[in-house]
Amino acid sequence: MKNNSFEEIWNKLKSFKRVVMSLHAKPDGDSLGSCTALKYVLERDLKCRIKLVSYDTLSEDLNQFPFAKEVEFGTDISDLDPNKFDGVIFLDSSLDNQSGKLKKEFKIPKIFTINLDHHNTNTFYGNMNYVDKESPSACSVLVNFFKDRKINFDKELSTRLLLGICTDTIFFKTQSSDKALKDAGFLVEHEAEYFNKIVSPLELNIPLKYKRYIGVLFNNFKLVPEQKFGYSIITQKEVKDLGLNETEIRGGANELQYIKECDFIFTLTELENEIKGSFRSKKEIDVSLFAKELGGGGHKLAAGFVLPKMSLNLAEEKVLEAVKKVGIQKI
Repeated sequence: MKNNSFEEIWNKLKSFKRVVMSLHAKPDGDSLGSCTALKYVLERDLKCRIKLVSYDTLSEDLNQFPFAKEVEFGTDISDLDPNKFDGVIFLDSSLDNQSGKLKKEFKIPKIFTINLDHHNTNTFYGNMNYVDKESPSACSVLVNFFKDRKINFDKELSTRLLLGICTDTIFFKTQSSDKALKDAGFLVEHEAEYFNKIVSPLELNIPLKYKRYIGVLFNNFKLVPEQKFGYSIITQKEVKDLGLNETEIRGGANELQYIKECDFIFTLTELENEIKGSFRSKKEIDVSLFAKELGGGGHKLAAGFVLPKMSLNLAEEKVLEAVKKVGIQKI
């Protein structure tokens, strides 16, 4: 599997007049930042018309960013007429079916597909692909892309890109933070507003319901001391009582990964039609292998998966069996 060059991808983008893009399912800051950043450049520099959709809503904190209004929420990419577009662009999605409703039977629209990503489980499903597995975020991939193509980094573009870099590294706490810090410094030099536009809305204005959610996760936490990992399970009733949407639950695993007694953790969250699972590692344990065994994917230190609706006890057993089967392997 080989990457296309930035020049090849840019030349193809220049041929497009009408493009569809989608945030990935249960979108995070990197999905929002990367998609809206590329949309901004294609509209500004190439005069291309972009339709950006998302079946799922954003979390409350991400929804306050002005460029979130550029997304058409509640629309699934598979429901659109592909004949109305020249191409489809996927960002921050290791699998094509991670867009929209996460349907296993999802098929890429029969139009030219460009896949830009940074996940080590990416399957190179596009007609053109650029996957940088060492990159800390999809927004960092775009920083490299735009630098190579000598794109103008103005204040708006730089701020959109900085959002994805900050959130995907949990504000520079992940293993790839050295690269992220360099990219962030470059963007700040190009007028991105780190404190007022990123830190203040995301880190200094956390909704009380989210803090209560973290409290429930810690109260439900189970430790497996002999193997140095732990996990927390939260029920659908607990999710509803807290008033959380499906996107807002994805950050919970980040809060548990710093527990001293654990090299890695996972969470299971019961939703209406499925069970969402997340793995996080801080001790160089490759948790993407566990997620892949369960039908998911992601990074070596942060990965996810979805199980069909079943009892939480059975879901717990399946994940523990996957951990035992794969074995705890260091990177």
